[in-house]
Amino acid sequence: FAQAGARCPGDEKREERKRQVASNMSTHTTASDPAPQTIAKLPGYRFDMGHQETERLVDELEQICKTVKYSAGEAWMTAVSAQSILCTDLGYEDAAELEDAIRGSFEDFLKALPHIETKIQDDGSASHGKLVFRALPLKPLAERKMFLKKLTIATREDLWRVIHKAPCAVVEIPELEFEIGADSKRKIDSLYNLIASAVYNLSMHVSTLGNAISDDHKEKIGETVDELNKLLDVEKPWTLLLHDRTGLSEIRPEEGVETTEAGPAEEDPAEQNEREQQEAFEKAIAEEEAEGEEGDGPTETVEKKMTMLD
Repeated sequence: FAQAGARCPGDEKREERKRQVASNMSTHTTASDPAPQTIAKLPGYRFDMGHQETERLVDELEQICKTVKYSAGEAWMTAVSAQSILCTDLGYEDAAELEDAIRGSFEDFLKALPHIETKIQDDGSASHGKLVFRALPLKPLAERKMFLKKLTIATREDLWRVIHKAPCAVVEIPELEFEIGADSKRKIDSLYNLIASAVYNLSMHVSTLGNAISDDHKEKIGETVDELNKLLDVEKPWTLLLHDRTGLSEIRPEEGVETTEAGPAEEDPAEQNEREQQEAFEKAIAEEEAEGEEGDGPTETVEKKMTMLD
């Protein structure tokens, strides 16, 4: 038995996180980051996957990629152009301020995102020699399968892996009988921040509801928060399961990840929405061309039709 007053390795870190959670569970409702300065590691680059600005950048990039796809198909866009758009739309003074927010170069940031493909343009155009990018096309639904990915978290280094969680995917921690459920959008984050965000959300749940929930309920949530915090110390191996019926999720790096496939994949609601928008756009273009060939006078532009569809 440990001597009274003795401290085990990791106690100080755990106590600090518990103080943060306790603060969140107090009567104050101001949100705080449960995992500040958390850095997700990807080959050749380090950036803060859990930072709020990073999430805004990823969301805005997705919108840029969709706009390019709807207007120019599978065309490539220069990193410089996208950086300029992001600075304007998100209020950065210049490229340097944007790169300060992501703690690295914008080009490396693009290269690190699992749903983006990049290359150096070599077609002799005005973009020749520049880094260009586009959204990786989704694997056709007919070629995908449902799967279960299993990863044993054996060291803290495993927590710096990056998870690309599809909207319908579910993360399970069987040792705690705990799940992080489906969301309305894709999630790209470090495993550390995924767990730390669950800690934060649980603590804010208690803080927001206050006396509306029983003391017993609060105590059980507190126990779950404490167990989740212990996982972040990795005092012993634990298991992370990623269930995905759409076959779109990833864990990077993939070394040590066991994948068990099942039946044909289902179409993700977000994927379905994008497909329907693309089909509507293509239909609008076809109608515009047909009306132009008939020569019946002025017709609506494709842009107006797409606005009506939206």
